[in-house]
Amino acid sequence: MKKEEAKWYEKASGKKQHKAENSAKFAAKNELKKQRKEEKTQKNDAKTEDKKTPQKKVNAENRRKNNFSQNKSSKTVPMFELKNIPADSLEILKNFGKIVAETRNLSPKQQVLLPKQIKNLSHQLTDERNSRRLGYMNDASQLSAYISYFMWWNLIRLTRLFANFPKNAFKLKEEDVCLDLGSGPLTVPCALWLARPELRSKKLTFYVLDLSQGALSAGEEIFLSIAAKTLTEEQNPWKIVRVKGAIGTQIKQKPSLITCANVFNELAQTNEMPPDFLAKNYTNDILKYFDKETDSAQTVLLIEPGDPHSARLVSLMRDSFIRKNFMPLSPCPHIHVCPMAGRTSSNPGGKWCNFAFDTADAPEELLKFSKNANLQKERASLSYVLVSKEKIAKPEEKQSQNDSENLKLRVASDFIKLPELHKSAYYCCSETGLVLAIDKTNVHPKNGDLLSVKRPKSLENADYDKKSGAVILEI
Repeated sequence: MKKEEAKWYEKASGKKQHKAENSAKFAAKNELKKQRKEEKTQKNDAKTEDKKTPQKKVNAENRRKNNFSQNKSSKTVPMFELKNIPADSLEILKNFGKIVAETRNLSPKQQVLLPKQIKNLSHQLTDERNSRRLGYMNDASQLSAYISYFMWWNLIRLTRLFANFPKNAFKLKEEDVCLDLGSGPLTVPCALWLARPELRSKKLTFYVLDLSQGALSAGEEIFLSIAAKTLTEEQNPWKIVRVKGAIGTQIKQKPSLITCANVFNELAQTNEMPPDFLAKNYTNDILKYFDKETDSAQTVLLIEPGDPHSARLVSLMRDSFIRKNFMPLSPCPHIHVCPMAGRTSSNPGGKWCNFAFDTADAPEELLKFSKNANLQKERASLSYVLVSKEKIAKPEEKQSQNDSENLKLRVASDFIKLPELHKSAYYCCSETGLVLAIDKTNVHPKNGDLLSVKRPKSLENADYDKKSGAVILEI
């Protein structure tokens, strides 16, 4: 071997160079040992495989085929990512109490009484709802309690949700009309303004409908105060048209977007008709506001509390909208039957679709408010569905080849410990039904995240969770 080659070898190997003939003999000897070792390993593997029963072989092969790719999810879309809320909106949410004090002109005595009034109203909205009047926000003290506490928490929920929707989720264009049913103090328009700065420059008209004229008036003042703090020189606040009345009251224009938050669960609480009957009626009440002849997109956003009864109603209304040719855009990753349709008489342990996030980063003043009213809130949850209809190709017709190779999972739980497997898992919604996704590659998704993972080849021989009936798959 040449001198230059010897130097290179010594530098690369860190060992002294053997003579060429000794090196060749040494390499040949090692190669022979390697071959014999491989032959022995293959024989041992064959013997071990022969000991397996045919059924075990089949199950092992099926599990191999049904597992997701061992790579991490190719795409994860958050539902409640705080950093997607604009900085000016975060500042407003932090100091919302000051906006309430300015617009409501609360005296020091009224501010002292607020925690007690908030707690009383909380009882009326939950365990004492049968005694609650339909137009409870016509009472000035209850309205102040609602705005100071419940509206603030609702703004926290909705801005985080809206800010993480896809870019054109609301499908709004210049001069469009929106309708907010059961608007109260305009919580939805305020949250939309805070969460979606790209809509602030559009000339939109918002019809806000509620039984309480006082709530609408107070809400408009709050909305204008928020808009004034965020407007640029070229922008103007959206036009607000207040309409006093119940759902079904006519408005002068046809909307492109209809929103309704925390409305239908309150109506259902005092109605003895079955939930599926109510869902059909409520859906029809909403759709009557749309123009049946238009080719433009028509969108509905329905939001309710994240409790079992409200989530069941949302799921039933989702089905009703689908039967009217509306496509679910969010949170559903599919248009099939809801695998988390809630508790029923035939399935009292059924899972309900709801999403939650931790409230540790909520405004300090709001957390203090909650503590003083003895209504500490560690989690903020909601159930919702966003649906849309327009005369274009259906989603499945537009699906690309790349999308068809992936399966979308909507995470609908916090992590679940599986001691027997020494793993964590999450319940997810998918077009294949309910999924118990084992986090094998440490994806660590958050509640509400949308995952895009490699589609399994087959589910025919997949394992199922005994408790929920969910198909067990790996992410």
